[in-house]
Amino acid sequence: FLHIRVVFMTQTKEIMQHQSTFLLQQCEEVMLSRIKDNEPSCFHLASGGSRTRAKLCIDAGLALQLSSKTIVALASTIELLHNASLVHDDLQDADISRRGRESVWKKYGNSHAVCAGDAMISAAFGSLADVDTFTTLPSILSQTHSAVSLTVQGQSMDLNAQSTITEHEYEYIAAMKSGPLIQLTLALPLTAAGYDEHIKTVNLALNKFSIAYQILDDLDDWEQDKQNEQLNLINLLIPRYSLDESISIARNRVQYLLNRCHRELSVLPLNCAASVITATHKLLAKAKVDLNE
Repeated sequence: FLHIRVVFMTQTKEIMQHQSTFLLQQCEEVMLSRIKDNEPSCFHLASGGSRTRAKLCIDAGLALQLSSKTIVALASTIELLHNASLVHDDLQDADISRRGRESVWKKYGNSHAVCAGDAMISAAFGSLADVDTFTTLPSILSQTHSAVSLTVQGQSMDLNAQSTITEHEYEYIAAMKSGPLIQLTLALPLTAAGYDEHIKTVNLALNKFSIAYQILDDLDDWEQDKQNEQLNLINLLIPRYSLDESISIARNRVQYLLNRCHRELSVLPLNCAASVITATHKLLAKAKVDLNE
């Protein structure tokens, strides 16, 4: 009996992986079709990217037994919004490259970069027209709008941040800047499936995930960020601690945030956060901390 159960679970996992891959391909096609008339947007999407947000949304949608049409619509929306934020972020930070090639503003100019980001935001909301859980669509639209609004607010705060801000203020900015779009990867599928009561848990947990992700990024880029006068936790800590102490403080904070995130996501229905929980494990491995410590 145990052998049969293991075989069944393995087969089920393989089927879901195949479905996830197929839906991701559909998501890619939908995104390109919706921005096909904007060359800079097409150039940016063609540069690749991990499509992590789309994958997390797809896996959650499959676990919650949503239709393929709705899953693709939600994943496309989230991924288009994320890529729009990258195009605008590169412009604001004057980053000349993205994914090993010229950034959009560098290749096409500032004005076309603004338009490309706007085109992807518009396409993201257009993708929601394909959601077939009609009674949940108003809530999905409202949550998506809120996520975009909060992301813009977080980006503005990041641009205005001073080197004298506190660690608490740093984390608030990090959560506001990247948290809302990550939250949508679970919040939208849960809403479409009728599990609105879990949205608050998702938002709190993925705020922690987003802050931890940003801290890990800071650990890699603190020297470059210092040179470019960009916000970075390590550089906020160094005036009061040694470099080794600052790095240790940052790593310990990552461990705390991701452990909390893991516990909070584990209570969600139908194991729909499994892929996000796996991502927390990978981030902890990157930080060289043990989830069970």
